[in-house]
Amino acid sequence: MILAIESDLPTFKPVRFHSGLNVLLSDKAPHSGDKQTRNSAGKSSLVEIVHFLLGARAGKESLLRNPALVQYTFSGVFTSGDQKISIARSGSDPSKIFVDKDMGGRIGLNPRIDKKTNLHYVTNEVWKEFLGHRMFGLPSQIEGSAFEESYTPTFRSLISYFARRRGGFNSPEKHTPEQKAWDSQVNLSYLLGLDWRIPSDLQKVRDRERQLEELKRAAKGGVFGQVIGTVAELRPKVALAVANAEKLRVDLAGFRVLESYREMSNTAAHARSEMLAIERRAVTLRQTLTYLLSALEEEHAPRHEDLTRLYAAVGIELPEIAKRRFDEVQAFHQSVVENRRARLKGEIDDVTAQIKKGENRSEALDSERSNILRFLEGHGAFEDFTALQKKLATLQVEAASLQEKFKTAEILEGETTQLNIDRANIMQRLQEDHQARKSKLDQAILCIGESISELYEDRVGEFVVEATDSGPEFRIAIQGDRGGGIAQMEIFCLDLALFRITGKEKRGPGFLIHDSHLFDGVDERQIAHALRLGASTAATIGGQYIVTMNSDIFSRLPLSSNLDETRIVLPTRLSDESEGGGLFGFRFD
Repeated sequence: MILAIESDLPTFKPVRFHSGLNVLLSDKAPHSGDKQTRNSAGKSSLVEIVHFLLGARAGKESLLRNPALVQYTFSGVFTSGDQKISIARSGSDPSKIFVDKDMGGRIGLNPRIDKKTNLHYVTNEVWKEFLGHRMFGLPSQIEGSAFEESYTPTFRSLISYFARRRGGFNSPEKHTPEQKAWDSQVNLSYLLGLDWRIPSDLQKVRDRERQLEELKRAAKGGVFGQVIGTVAELRPKVALAVANAEKLRVDLAGFRVLESYREMSNTAAHARSEMLAIERRAVTLRQTLTYLLSALEEEHAPRHEDLTRLYAAVGIELPEIAKRRFDEVQAFHQSVVENRRARLKGEIDDVTAQIKKGENRSEALDSERSNILRFLEGHGAFEDFTALQKKLATLQVEAASLQEKFKTAEILEGETTQLNIDRANIMQRLQEDHQARKSKLDQAILCIGESISELYEDRVGEFVVEATDSGPEFRIAIQGDRGGGIAQMEIFCLDLALFRITGKEKRGPGFLIHDSHLFDGVDERQIAHALRLGASTAATIGGQYIVTMNSDIFSRLPLSSNLDETRIVLPTRLSDESEGGGLFGFRFD
């Protein structure tokens, strides 16, 4: 519980609390409007101070870091079990929580000494761990425990359901508009006695899904050089690339550099060229030989009988002298023909000899070339070896790149499959947890249902905890139109249920604070019922229900007779009617 909130600011109005219902009233001036400064009375500022003393982050935007307040120290007196704890904190040195030396040692805080002030203090982180352990049963030392991981219940988030700050009155499950879904799921599950590790694991799956989507977008965007592709598409490409690189590697393993490789290679090339030239010349020689043989066969002198038969056929009788002359001419022609045939035979012999010589030379060249090629097999020039090495390196890089893409594709597809499996398993775990912890759920459902019945005679409502793909979903639904502050009363019902459940199990802060903003727009009858329910719950669990409210609204409430105004209304009275009527005793922007 909270016993007192004080400050060394001379004009600060100390507020002292007691068990049960505590109502801090503020007299609102008739002329006050929406543009009134936030600290004109200080009702919301009181909630901020409570959070400040309970380890809230004190950034530059913090109320207690305001230049008008930063040099002052604010203190609080709390009870934990049967122990009274007094602490102090200043906006000028917010990382330190000042404690009494004897008290610090008594409750196990082991304070240090501040060299400037000679006061004893613990760090704000140690203070939050202490409060988390004392109030909510979190580990006394977060480091090294399961709560050191991401997405676990934290003291600061848990306590915020028991002292909602401005902005925390938009929905029951969120104590701030910026609160992440996982944070509300994890912390509400913890408070209701459900397995908080399930929504925690689900958020880790969401992180993996987000990383997977980013990787897929990177692949499509060309960060990897080209689109990665699917496993099925890449498998044949990888197989071929690896096989090509391996084949060239094996060839290179048997490659031997020969210094005279170029000379011998040139000799073989020249031999081949000469063989081709011989073959081309042989074609011409064979054509010539064919012609010469044909000419030789057709070359002969006219016969004497043919000429005599010719003259006889025309009726001419050759004289004896003519016959002798003809014989002489025939002999001449015979000698001419014989000479020509002799010359043709000589030419034929020469052509035949050239053809034979070419064939012999070609055979010799072919033999020499074959020997050279056989010798060069498996050998090569150094520059050829270097070129092959470069080609092998290129093939190996291409193969390695394809293999990496293949692995990435396998990871992408495998991770997608695994994420689907993990989501399904988490969904099953969530359903099984709700079944196994039915009594915990029933307790919250009945508590909220009873509160709704007490608040509204003509309405019914329910608390639904549903296992969904997105994790546990917490919904309060009060039937009827949404007017008359229904949404705010749904928040009240959840907060009151958490207050009652944790109070009975002795694992809560022992207090519930509601700023007047919770009751904006709420029918005065429901406000009165809410105060009665809060008082009843506080009495049942031995805690306190603290409410800040404008006095004009409070005076109109149809309070039940068992609420003693002289007891429930705190002596400290705030007002926005004068400069000094607010909590801090002066106004500032």
